[in-house]
Amino acid sequence: MTGAIDRAPDWQAAREAAARALAIWDGAGPGAVILGFGPAGEAFAQAAGHEAPGGAALSAGSVLRWASMTKHVFANVLIESGLLPLDTALGAVLDMHPVPGAVTVRQALSMQGGLPDTREMLTLAGLSADEVTRADDLLRWSAALPRLNAEPGTEVAYSNAGYRLAEAALEARGMRFDAAVAAISARLGLGMRAAQFWSDPVPGLAPGHVPDPAGWRNGAQGMHLSAAGSLAGSARDLSGWLADLMTRDSFALQAAPAVLRDGRPTDYGLGLRRTAVAGRVLIGHGGSQSGYRAAFLLAPELRAGVVVLSNRDDADAEGMARRVLCAALGLEAPMRPATGWAAPGLYVGEGNLWAEVRDASIVLRDAEEPLFADADGWASARPGRPVTRLRQDGADLVGEIGYLACRLRPVRPCADAIPEGVWHSDGHVITLRDGAVTWGRGPNRRQSALEPLGGGRWLFRAMGRRICLRRTAADRIELSLARARVAEYSPLGQDAAPGPG
Repeated sequence: MTGAIDRAPDWQAAREAAARALAIWDGAGPGAVILGFGPAGEAFAQAAGHEAPGGAALSAGSVLRWASMTKHVFANVLIESGLLPLDTALGAVLDMHPVPGAVTVRQALSMQGGLPDTREMLTLAGLSADEVTRADDLLRWSAALPRLNAEPGTEVAYSNAGYRLAEAALEARGMRFDAAVAAISARLGLGMRAAQFWSDPVPGLAPGHVPDPAGWRNGAQGMHLSAAGSLAGSARDLSGWLADLMTRDSFALQAAPAVLRDGRPTDYGLGLRRTAVAGRVLIGHGGSQSGYRAAFLLAPELRAGVVVLSNRDDADAEGMARRVLCAALGLEAPMRPATGWAAPGLYVGEGNLWAEVRDASIVLRDAEEPLFADADGWASARPGRPVTRLRQDGADLVGEIGYLACRLRPVRPCADAIPEGVWHSDGHVITLRDGAVTWGRGPNRRQSALEPLGGGRWLFRAMGRRICLRRTAADRIELSLARARVAEYSPLGQDAAPGPG
């Protein structure tokens, strides 16, 4: 890094950048709020769009969901409580299978625990995003997992499960997260609050909007929210909390790069991400829930930052926060899309790793992220995201994904024998026959063709996702997505592996 930021923010430049960012929408539908703040308080606030069709215009006081930005608040509550030291194994506090139970609180909060994501595990068990699942049931289910996505401390891979488990561990030590949030709000005079379920009443909450062929529909989620994404509040609430956070000793611990088991530093700390821009380090996080997008980015040495809250599913909140704060700080942050860096199409790596190269983006295990041109033919994910850095090497792709070295080879035509039959896991049943998967129940029963990847692996579509099916043994198949790679199915009439999946 080239040093600290040595100039005061130019809030007029930031205001102009915010106006440009918001001008992409016509203002008649949902939109976003962008707020800049410094040590003296709010510097500017701009908004476009409405809280609901025909409703009030969005403003800095509009209440929206913060989604995954909840994580940094929870990590701060946990650290400052002193009740749950970071190197405590989760299994020392909770009744867990010994494999996930060996993951430490620090690893869980820094995305190094290898814990399969709860929502994606539910998808692989046939439960839709709308189906209601409750905290105690989810805890027992997640705690019983016999496998991890990766060895703890070897990979940075985003997962919400670590925050759910850490929240339960903190509660077992005597502190409820929603009560802690209420105390923070009272101390700072803010309106932030934690909800348990999507349907819980949150005063003044503006609905989130998801694009629909008919126009828009309201976002929804059935799963218990947890400290991975339970907070809601206004842009003013968020900026007030962040301004206070940057004055606290615990902030430095949260923002410090967490190190892997081999000693390498990462860009993800404890609920906070480090983003390098023009040689300077900015600190932030993003959030995404059905109908909502959110982000903040901070320049800690100036005690300044930008927050973005949106009630539309297609908003690039993180990109907006980056552009506006960079305008305030006079940082040039060119990000040229990585077009033509590799041949488009499907690639496969070891185990359940697969990718699809698209124009200026890559899909990794069904999670798409944009790629930007780097030096010497490399393509990299946007700074601050889990590390993806790849280039073409002959016909292959080589580089790093989540700090793990990888090589991906183009998918070649193949005719692997499909493991036909009826397979089950934790009460969910699928059928493999005639080159297709049959998935679901009753009127939601669907067939999807199996697309061969080679090496006993196939892709198919279900639950709105592209799922990888891999044969791991004569009597086992594995289903995987980006954040959950361990769902095991066995032939009907045999017991499936213990725990979910």
